[in-house]
Parts: sequence; C-alpha cells; structure tokens
Amino acid sequence: LQSPKLRNAFNLAAEPDKVRDAYGRNPYGQSCLLARRLIEAGTKFVTVYFSDNIGGKSTTSGGWDTHGFDDTRMFPIVQKYHFPITEQTLPTLLDDLEERGLLAETLVVWMGEFGRTPKINKNISRDHWPQCYSILLAGAGVKRGFIYGKSDANAMFPDEHPVRPEDLAATLYHLLGINPQSEIRDRNDRPLAIAGRPVMEVMA
Repeated sequence: LQSPKLRNAFNLAAEPDKVRDAYGRNPYGQSCLLARRLIEAGTKFVTVYFSDNIGGKSTTSGGWDTHGFDDTRMFPIVQKYHFPITEQTLPTLLDDLEERGLLAETLVVWMGEFGRTPKINKNISRDHWPQCYSILLAGAGVKRGFIYGKSDANAMFPDEHPVRPEDLAATLYHLLGINPQSEIRDRNDRPLAIAGRPVMEVMA
C-alpha cells in the first residue's frame, strides 16, 4: 500500500483527457479507470461501486437501488442516467484491459446482490428480487458472446440452467485458479467449505 507504484495509480490526472472522457466524467467512469490503473499496478482485487451513494431521493445520481420515491417513476431515470453511463463505461473498461494485454488474466464480474421485482411497486418502480437476475463475466478464460441460462417470460424465475449463488462462487474460484473443493478458515479457525459447482459451460 505504501509503494510509489500503487500511490501513482490513484493519480487520474496522469491519464490523457481523451481516456478520461472515454470512461465518462462521472463517479462510475472514473472509478473504472482507477480500477484499470490499480490492476496495472499489481492490485489483485478491486471493487467498483456504481455511484458515491445508493440513490436516495435523487433523479440525477445514485446507484441501482431504484425503489422510487414520492410517486417518482424510476424507469425514465434509469434510461437517462444508469443505462448511458453503463453503456459507455463498461465496454471502455473491457476494451482498455484487452488493448493493454490485461483482460486475459483479469476476471471482470459485473453484478449486484439481487435483481429487481418483475412487478412495479406503489412508486411505479421496482424493489429487491433475489429469485432471478443476470450477471456479466468477462476475461480470465470466460467464453465471449455466450449466454448461459434463461428466465421465464416475466423475468420472475429461472427457466433454464439456474445458477445458485454457491455455484457462482465456485465458478469464480475456478476461474481464479482456486480449487472449489478447498476449505477456508474463519477467524476462529473453523473450516468453511466452498460449496457449489463451477459452471464449466461458461469456460472458454
């Protein structure tokens, strides 16, 4: 953490303006650019949050916690704010990692902890829904342009090839070169097995 190389990674001003513009001049875009710089500096694990807050009562900032408020319809906000930022920044990050020769050894996981309800709520928005949602994996031996699994017509429940959270965890461990059958020791030295089955179908 004290190395000059890592400290320099936090200096986004060292990047050309065209690169910073390509990522997007917003918290998510610049955070993804910082993530790329940290990976270049040798950081092994980087987490990027979409915004500097979860949302709250805002129509121009915040993350994907789109419950809505005061009869505010969230769909146009997501279309005008969340989607354009994601469509600009995520491909830029993946392209940048590949151009620098980093994508093949970097696992990119784009996800939340749950999806959104298939039905709208009283605010004409959507609440938490853990039964069915999508994630994106890229790099580190993942197939390109491949879709695994399918929801029902209403995105309410999985219809084909459901993946449980423990299967996702085992898949990530496998892609990172960690034996999914390993045990992890907690702070009290209790063995915790990595449950689940790696989804081999997504491997290149």
